[in-house]
Amino acid sequence: MSDLKIVLIILGALIIAGVLVYNWLQERKLRNEVSREFIVPQKDVLADDFYIDTDAYVEKELAGVNHKAKPFEHTIPEKVAETPAIAILDDDILSESEFINRASNEQSESTNTANSDLKAFTTHETLKAQAEDNNIYNAHTRTELQPESIIKADLYQKTQGIQVNLPSIIHPQIDITAILYATKNIGVSEMQTLKTTMTDIGLPIMLHGLDSEDKWHLLSDSPLSANFKQVACSLQLADRGGPVAKNLLNKFQFAVEDAGLNLNAHVEWQGSGDTLQRAIELDQFCIEVDQMISVHIAQNDTPIHGTKFKGLAEANGLSLMVDGKFHYLQNGKSEPLFVLIDTNNQPFTADNLRSNVLKSVTFQIEMPKVSNCEQVFNQMIMMAQKMAVSLNARLVDDNQRLLGDIQIEKIRQQLKVIHATMVARGIMPGSPASMRLFS
Repeated sequence: MSDLKIVLIILGALIIAGVLVYNWLQERKLRNEVSREFIVPQKDVLADDFYIDTDAYVEKELAGVNHKAKPFEHTIPEKVAETPAIAILDDDILSESEFINRASNEQSESTNTANSDLKAFTTHETLKAQAEDNNIYNAHTRTELQPESIIKADLYQKTQGIQVNLPSIIHPQIDITAILYATKNIGVSEMQTLKTTMTDIGLPIMLHGLDSEDKWHLLSDSPLSANFKQVACSLQLADRGGPVAKNLLNKFQFAVEDAGLNLNAHVEWQGSGDTLQRAIELDQFCIEVDQMISVHIAQNDTPIHGTKFKGLAEANGLSLMVDGKFHYLQNGKSEPLFVLIDTNNQPFTADNLRSNVLKSVTFQIEMPKVSNCEQVFNQMIMMAQKMAVSLNARLVDDNQRLLGDIQIEKIRQQLKVIHATMVARGIMPGSPASMRLFS
């Protein structure tokens, strides 16, 4: 390398080093100037928690407000002679001399000791007693002692008086009901004529008659010779098919009103509010709680033989019914607590179970129809686990994933939510009203 190249390289390096040093000096100078001129805030409004002293704010806002009067003074002065006593009850003010004379008279009536010290107790109870004795407790003070939340006796009696004794099967949450008060007894044939005019409505309609002994009888259970002094006409507002349509609701109401005119009866509708809106809300409630829980027993390497499956099902208390499902019945009820079906929805029969094999079977439980859903769910899970072991099969969910303890506990929590929702609505799971609503 020649001497010229070496000199040029050294010269270039010196120029670059000089530029870097110059930039560093300028940057340091600028940083020092900024540090001297910039004031660091003591509090970062974006990072710190936001807080308002509400007590100080209220005191500031109410500082200029003059309180007209204080209902009761909680300070107890030592003696009347040392501290002037003025009792203030809204606009009624007693002067010092009047208060002392009144207190002295009361003291002399209660004791015979003339030299005893008189103390003016201005607690709530004492002032109230003094005010009542001297008729100075005004209307505003009475309002404080009797809050608006307390219902007056006459209003309560009036509210209780409008309650009507309805048949036990009628539920105010799911039915709209009209009572026909007739001037003469109504026969069963006349009630059947009324029901005939409502046959095309589609939703369940119930007619009840009240006999002379104040007992309700369903029309279908009454003899033709029966007569009733009142008739209850009820329409179910929703079912699994949806809420009642507006035109059908109007038709039912018109039919009842027309029957009232023909029977010379006064018609009184029970309940309040928009009936159509009630039906829509009831349908939304049904959609929310109408849940069916399913667990599946799926085969492993070997299929499930129908004969062995049938024997295990019957040994665990399941009965094959005409609908092709195994029902688990209890306490003599006709409605099953849960059912066992073929996963492909093919009905079981004794013949096909003898000759066929199964890939998967399903346990199902309808939550709104079971009074104690958690207990019944536990029974169903225990039975399914037991049968899965005996059949050398596995317990899976709807997505064919293994059903372990964690997944089962999640289902159990879901059942509790459904149960609580129904109880809050006033429709108890497994009750006759629930069975009608989810049929």
